[in-house]
Amino acid sequence: MRAIKEGAIFIADSHYPHHGEAIIELLTSLPPNTPQLFLMGDIFDILFAHAPFLIEYNQKLIDLINALSDSIEIFYFEGNHDFNLQALFPKVTVYTLKQQPQIFTLGVQSVGLAHGDRFAMSKGYRFYTRFIRNQTLMRYLPFKQKLINRQIDLLKKKKICKKFEGFEKRVERILRCYRLHGYDDNFEVIEGHYHQGTFYQNYIALPSLVCQKEIAFVENGAIVFKTKPTT
Repeated sequence: MRAIKEGAIFIADSHYPHHGEAIIELLTSLPPNTPQLFLMGDIFDILFAHAPFLIEYNQKLIDLINALSDSIEIFYFEGNHDFNLQALFPKVTVYTLKQQPQIFTLGVQSVGLAHGDRFAMSKGYRFYTRFIRNQTLMRYLPFKQKLINRQIDLLKKKKICKKFEGFEKRVERILRCYRLHGYDDNFEVIEGHYHQGTFYQNYIALPSLVCQKEIAFVENGAIVFKTKPTT
């Protein structure tokens, strides 16, 4: 089981480039001794490797992540906006939706890590995620470019920051799903996706770099939220 190290940084839901370049500014100013970087999904607002146009569209951040992977251990948990990424990041450990959650340790604590859209989602959402991740289908779809262009236009206008009313009930459903998959009550769960930046029971909902303008940082063996990493 892999260990989360002291000083590790978690970044979630930066939705680059449509919601600013905070992720670029953050990654170019990381402390030189950063041991690990956890990219928890939706780092890009729209990116999948089987669409060359999208690679060019996001090239600046792709190149930056690859440069950092030469000196920092990076884990990328694919989200619902960024997936089929392994070919783009050869030195990054990439986890697909099916491979999530992954179990790490933080001290003596076992921790399940995921983007956040694996459990407690509707049947319609699960069908949608399978459809968009089908590389063969998307590669040969005759109107793929029109769909991508339309999606980009929608994403540019989308308001992604809002309070999730009843979020505690969603968390309870998620934790029940974890238990059904063999995780006991001693597990801690760390996920992004919801843009909430809060702690509830043994669930850590990571802040969105766009909405809360914060990241998570391992300090003295615990997860804390900060606007920037400690140097």
